[in-house]
Amino acid sequence: MGKFSSTVIMIVSALLATGALTARSYAADLAAAAQKAAAAAAEKAAKGMFPLKPYAGAKAFVSYAPDGNLYTSGIGRTKFFEYNIGWNAAAFGGVTAGDFVKLQLDTGYISNSVSNLSGVDGGSGTVAAAYVMGGVILSAPLSPLTKKVIPFAGISVGAAFPVIGTVKGTINGDEFTIKGGQSTVGALLAHGGVTIAINPKLGATLEYGFFQTADFSLNTTNNISSSGNASTDISAHLFGLGFEYHF
Repeated sequence: MGKFSSTVIMIVSALLATGALTARSYAADLAAAAQKAAAAAAEKAAKGMFPLKPYAGAKAFVSYAPDGNLYTSGIGRTKFFEYNIGWNAAAFGGVTAGDFVKLQLDTGYISNSVSNLSGVDGGSGTVAAAYVMGGVILSAPLSPLTKKVIPFAGISVGAAFPVIGTVKGTINGDEFTIKGGQSTVGALLAHGGVTIAINPKLGATLEYGFFQTADFSLNTTNNISSSGNASTDISAHLFGLGFEYHF
């Protein structure tokens, strides 16, 4: 019996020692995890409540421009420009402010060629613009389980730089020309879509945008406007895709 008691005591002692080692290891793991969490919290606090993380990308669109108006002092505003399907290319960059807000700068070029000019013969030319805009985009995953599909919507304002290739045609056999007469004009871009996460840093975007400029001046020949001046604007519906990379 004495030998049996000694064996039991040794087994119990071994179990207690193993338990103590396990408890110490578990406590050490908890302490390490707590220290790591504290360090992460301190780093986040040092960066502020909404740490700014940079990103950049590029996108390409098909541009559908509705019929454009021409404003002249003698006639007023009339439908005049009819456009072919055009294109838009843009680059963008910005910073994420927290999980849901992006501050973004867009720069690009949009172009639509003239398919017809209402009431005239042989209309041709191109109406285009470069632009630089800044704005705010709101984005969020559809749910915690679908973080790879991220809807977004935003609005940007800035400057557009009209590039009017000489628009030509004839009225009653007399040729006329229309050229750009203003270098800068205000513009707006409203857009929305979804970003599909390819990996933690790279995403593909499917996007719709609406681009609109304020009226800008044109120089014309007298058979279009007796004053030699007119004005129009640029508006377009944009459909396309792009890629963005988060640094």
